[in-house]
Amino acid sequence: MKVYLMRHGETDYNKKGLIQGTLDIPLNEFGLELAEKTKEGFKKEGLTFDYCYCSPLIRARQTAEIILRGTDTPLSYDERIREMNFGEGEGQKLADLSWNPALKNIDALFHAPEQYRATEQGESYEALLARVEDFLKHEIFPLEEKMKRVLICCHGGIIRAFLAYIKGLEIKDFWNSHQPNCSVNILEVKNQKIRILEEHKIYYTLPEEKKGSIL
Repeated sequence: MKVYLMRHGETDYNKKGLIQGTLDIPLNEFGLELAEKTKEGFKKEGLTFDYCYCSPLIRARQTAEIILRGTDTPLSYDERIREMNFGEGEGQKLADLSWNPALKNIDALFHAPEQYRATEQGESYEALLARVEDFLKHEIFPLEEKMKRVLICCHGGIIRAFLAYIKGLEIKDFWNSHQPNCSVNILEVKNQKIRILEEHKIYYTLPEEKKGSIL
């Protein structure tokens, strides 16, 4: 069985370099376009999905709905694949973290994750990885003999958690993976084990003026 682990399309927060986390921000016009182009890319490769799991946050929901439009693929929403809760960092500008003493811990979250300490407002890396493990063991592994392709539509942070769990990465290496909007990571599940076939694959082509704008 193959699992297609996909990030949502662009939002205005992405465009402005703002931290989203659990904030429920919709796709912008370009994000909707990216989802449509990715749908076209899937179609060109003849990709269809037997099932789709989706984060309940609207930016992931809108992306999944576009990808699945016109198909009969079952869709369910799962809290375990929502984005990481970045606590007091949500709504802050990434570029402001390094110079603002009040955001020192959030700066560590992204730039020195091994030093990050989750507050009551936020989520620890341990909690994030635990829900990834629970999701894989209780949702994905049982489907191995039943389905050919499964789509998971979610977020950049949770995707990195999947990859970190599968690779056995140290927390310090958590963010060392580029995950552009609507990029796809292809996994193979065989004998209750996961192998990464391809990371951050892009199924769309951008006009020249929009290249380099993807976060």
